[in-house]
Amino acid sequence: MSDLDWVLPALASPFVYALVTIGDKRVISTLALSLGSFYLFVGFTQLTISAVILLALGWPSAPVSALLSSYGGGFLWGAGLMLMFFVLQREEVSRVTPVWQSSPVFVAIFAVLFLNESLAWHGWLAVLLVVSGAIAVSTDLRRGGIGAFAVRPTFFMLLAGAAIIGVAQLLLKVGSEDLDVWHNMAFRGAGLFTSLAAPWLRPPYPGRLITWLQTPSNSISIMLSESIGHFIGNLLLLTAIASGPVSLVSALLGTRPIWVLGATVLLGLFAKRFISERITGRDLVVKTVATGAVVAGVVIISVG
Repeated sequence: MSDLDWVLPALASPFVYALVTIGDKRVISTLALSLGSFYLFVGFTQLTISAVILLALGWPSAPVSALLSSYGGGFLWGAGLMLMFFVLQREEVSRVTPVWQSSPVFVAIFAVLFLNESLAWHGWLAVLLVVSGAIAVSTDLRRGGIGAFAVRPTFFMLLAGAAIIGVAQLLLKVGSEDLDVWHNMAFRGAGLFTSLAAPWLRPPYPGRLITWLQTPSNSISIMLSESIGHFIGNLLLLTAIASGPVSLVSALLGTRPIWVLGATVLLGLFAKRFISERITGRDLVVKTVATGAVVAGVVIISVG
């Protein structure tokens, strides 16, 4: 198996997910879909894909442990997404994504704390880069004075979500050893539905979702981001995880902040109303440097 079998999907997935993230920001902020209703749509989309896969391919002949690993990975992924979407509704997408993409660093830290592994000096340098970059991108220079450098409470929510996603990635890798990409996707989707959507199967969230979807522009926006875009990004993600070493795959997946920053800059120049994100020259410099530090740290910790 050549490197292209996992390198290309590992590079394409963060690009697709960058577009998905920007689309999600538009849905829950600009188009004002309530979070509970949004969680329902995302979860039911994943459950529908899971059902179609199982109906088409049948139940896999794999150990129960593999099924539970894939399901557990999806369950934790859904829990992490709840935290991310909560923050995404309130913060700029170019601030959220770099912190959100720090999960490989948490994998390394967990290995040191609980598996008696050790980090070389460059590993700790990578941790420092990620933490400093994540804190820097969370600052808001427009506030002025000391308040511009205060760490926002949402920063810690994103860190918790990134840690949860790190564990989820490990579980999906374990599941991929006995499951093909499609069945891994199916059980991940079922787990994600359980944690992300099931708690919101109560009034008023289903009714709000149905009412919101009756506007054609709303339906098109969420279908592009959470149905088509998420399916393609997820397929590329699981293909990369199944075909390549998870540490190297995680490093390439960590390039999403670069794509998000580039896209938000272009939208800020040519489509300011799309996600209503303000970008000043000074703010752009800070975001660029901070995003570069996070990406560099993720690559070092993943390949080193």
